[in-house]
Amino acid sequence: MKKNKEKISSTANLIKAAVAILFAISLGVAVNVLHTGEEDTTTTAFATQLGTFKRHVVSSHWQWRVRQPTTMIMLIHYDEKGNEVNRKPVRMNHEGWPTADLSDPGCEKIWKSLVASPLRVDGFKVHARYYAELDEGEDNYWCRYSLSRGAHFDYYPATGSVTNLNE
Repeated sequence: MKKNKEKISSTANLIKAAVAILFAISLGVAVNVLHTGEEDTTTTAFATQLGTFKRHVVSSHWQWRVRQPTTMIMLIHYDEKGNEVNRKPVRMNHEGWPTADLSDPGCEKIWKSLVASPLRVDGFKVHARYYAELDEGEDNYWCRYSLSRGAHFDYYPATGSVTNLNE
């Protein structure tokens, strides 16, 4: 009688395990089938800020070309309706591209001058880091603006080039 109860309980345990595995597989399939790939709103907002950054790099350069030689320009920021919302001074290098001190705070200052907003996107902090490779005597330095999730772009003050968003 004792052996019979052990057989029944081990069979019941096997059935319970099989049901649990079947449920887990069904749940996994349902999640994959029903999941709609939602867009990452933070990355989208960061891409919008990147567009603003690129436009203002170019407009700063052309404003410098009109007023050269100067080391500073006043960048005027407008809203969607064309109304002025802000004015920020932008330091320019000898080639006419926005620049600042060669440091992390300098990169932060470039962002704040060009985007006219704090280093935040969709509630997340944007990290501004300064990088340099000065082995060959070239002006090979850049600012990297990134989210903690990994999305980033680079700005090269010596040439005014801005990379696309890398995720």
